[in-house]
Amino acid sequence: MMYKKYCLKKIHIHFWFVISLLITNQSGCTQSRKIEFSAIKSQVSCGISHSEKALLTIISHFENTNETSFRKKNNFKTPIRYDFVVIPGLVFIILGLFFRSKKVQQNNLQILQLKEEEISKRNEALNKLYSEKDWLLKELHHRVKNNLQIVISLLNTQSAYLENKDAILAIQDSQHRMNAMSLIYQKIYESENLEIIDMCWYIPELVHYLKGVFNTDKKISYKLDIECVELDISQAIPLGLILNEAIINAIKYAYPETTQGEVNIRLKKIENENYQLIISDNGVGVPEHFELKNRNSLGMNLMHGLSSQVDGIFNIENKNGLTITINFKTVKKHKQE
Repeated sequence: MMYKKYCLKKIHIHFWFVISLLITNQSGCTQSRKIEFSAIKSQVSCGISHSEKALLTIISHFENTNETSFRKKNNFKTPIRYDFVVIPGLVFIILGLFFRSKKVQQNNLQILQLKEEEISKRNEALNKLYSEKDWLLKELHHRVKNNLQIVISLLNTQSAYLENKDAILAIQDSQHRMNAMSLIYQKIYESENLEIIDMCWYIPELVHYLKGVFNTDKKISYKLDIECVELDISQAIPLGLILNEAIINAIKYAYPETTQGEVNIRLKKIENENYQLIISDNGVGVPEHFELKNRNSLGMNLMHGLSSQVDGIFNIENKNGLTITINFKTVKKHKQE
């Protein structure tokens, strides 16, 4: 659009050049008309393009010739007429510039159309690859979830042939850990975003699952204070396993002499991208001289090791029950656009 306005502007200027020349070159022209012609030429020549230099040369020559003719006329000599040469030449140059600009415009439009077609083809190819990637990721998560379920079923079958209670408990603990991971993959498969987990949804779902699994006579209440945060799957899985271990430990060991208890789970933002996960209970806590390096505590060792996977700081406090704190920083999430 800007290019068309520019071309029309040039043609408009050229038109007034021709009109000015016709007025100036009349046999009865006056000095004032000659001055008007010079003023028009001076205004238009500011910013004129290189392709119009030939036009200015002809106009300058024609102006000088008119001035000479005008002087000869004052000395009672007949002026020389150049209309039949200059005006056709001006019209020819104007038409040439006009058709040349149209040709350039057509060439530019053709080039633009070719570029748009190329960009459109590339976008189609990228969209196809993106759709295929989504499908592959969904299929991958679905298969991982199915494989975990198969392993859980195998462990369940194996436990039926065991008589050792410790072995059976170990298998059951492994099943719970796999279910915690399987829950993540299941929801990833169902969601539109395949790389992040909404912890506002995941933590209540995990707690609900564990409450259903451990159907004991103990009346344990759960208080959740979860700040909505979307975590990358690389962080959601370790944190899910930490929650799994902490809740199971509270259910199994925190209330040996009572049937009532309370488990608090809190996920809050501290500052910027730093978050804090707190799991606490009002049970008996751990022994007074308990150490994290104790090899007999598999759950604590797992939670401590999983904290390092999210670059978190793991800490326990044995006061009015057990409080587990993990401070971590969220990684950059790969959101789909």
